[in-house]
Amino acid sequence: MSGWGPEVWVAMAGFGGAMMNAIAGGGTLLTFPALLAAGLPPVLANTTSTVALGLGMPGSVWAFRRHLPAVRPWIAPLGLASALGGIAGGVLLLALPSRVFVAVVPWLLLLATTLFVLNEPIVRWLKRRPAAPPADANRPAGEAAEVPARPRAWGVAFQVLVGLYGGYFGAGIGIMMMASLSLLGLRDINRLNALKSVLALLANGVSIVYFIARGQVDWPLAAWLMAGSVPGYVVGARLAQRIPPRVVRFIAAAIGVVIAVSFWVKG
Repeated sequence: MSGWGPEVWVAMAGFGGAMMNAIAGGGTLLTFPALLAAGLPPVLANTTSTVALGLGMPGSVWAFRRHLPAVRPWIAPLGLASALGGIAGGVLLLALPSRVFVAVVPWLLLLATTLFVLNEPIVRWLKRRPAAPPADANRPAGEAAEVPARPRAWGVAFQVLVGLYGGYFGAGIGIMMMASLSLLGLRDINRLNALKSVLALLANGVSIVYFIARGQVDWPLAAWLMAGSVPGYVVGARLAQRIPPRVVRFIAAAIGVVIAVSFWVKG
């Protein structure tokens, strides 16, 4: 990084990543390579990015708080599955040799990029799916149907795997959860986002605590990343209705592919 110091570039990546999260998601596709370019080894870059961006997750839960009562029966089983998977992914990340992460990170980046590109069509599909029929025949017309009493067993098992991926790498878990939760019976997009925010917070939260306890965070660069992300979220929220999400997706996808290819070349 010539010209400006690495801290400035990391702060700019935090700003851009936060804007992407506010507009279309996928901010990790900027912050992770920026930390690599700043000189961090891949595992430490991943843990630092996870911690720095994850500290803002409670804000997403707060934004959807009024939709949480409708999905309360789902929070305990899926939340426990998310937490178990998240801590397992974090333990695996630090327990396995770093060369394992270096070997799989190109595939993880391509997976995250693919999920990011598919985000818009999947959201459109979710919106088109008809709502589940109301359990109560006396429910007024137009009132949203109640969610199923509890998630199915396969959904809980799948959420453990999503949490595992989130604790190990994490980019793209939101769209994974939105698709699986829809197949489990959730149709309302706001309820989907509300539950997804809680589950992502739990999956990443336990791994964040583990990374901090193990001293696997570069706090100076994390601070610069967070410093850039705060105004980035504010600006991104204001521009969300003005910048075409497909433009952001194209840029992020190109970055993801370039970084993945560079890992293969270096490998």
